[in-house]
Amino acid sequence: MTSLGSLSANQKTQIRNAFTLIDGESRDSLITKEDLKNIYSSIDLKQPTDSQLTKMLTIDNKDCSKKGITFAQFSNILAKEFSFIEEKSVIYDSLKVFANDDKLDNGDDLQVDLNELKDSCCSITLPENKKLSRSSFDTLVKGFTSQTMDGKKVFLASKWIEAYID
Repeated sequence: MTSLGSLSANQKTQIRNAFTLIDGESRDSLITKEDLKNIYSSIDLKQPTDSQLTKMLTIDNKDCSKKGITFAQFSNILAKEFSFIEEKSVIYDSLKVFANDDKLDNGDDLQVDLNELKDSCCSITLPENKKLSRSSFDTLVKGFTSQTMDGKKVFLASKWIEAYID
């Protein structure tokens, strides 16, 4: 798990500012259901249901919605989320090697040549002298493939990253 010590000073400041903003007028150093309702109202978003608010205030399967979450809890949640962003970008950049610029759609929806990626992944020797089988590869990417107008098979990398890294 990412610790707060691994965050930049700018990230720590952003976390403090976000906490202060959400804590709102109560300034009780807790983010409560009422604080969340107020922030949603202030930015003119639809109010979450009570169960959604409870889920937002649940940490490691522990319901903290009765008393609220502290700055330390909030900071740890965001530090963990920042680590996912970094991990996603590393995976994204690695998969970009297999993409031509014409395979990047608007919004950086990364699509890579499926056969090229499969050949590469299945040719690497893993620990204990094992290799990823082509059928195992097909299982791992199932549901994340498509075919282009010219008949090429592509791996929908961005969608896979969103599904598996979150």
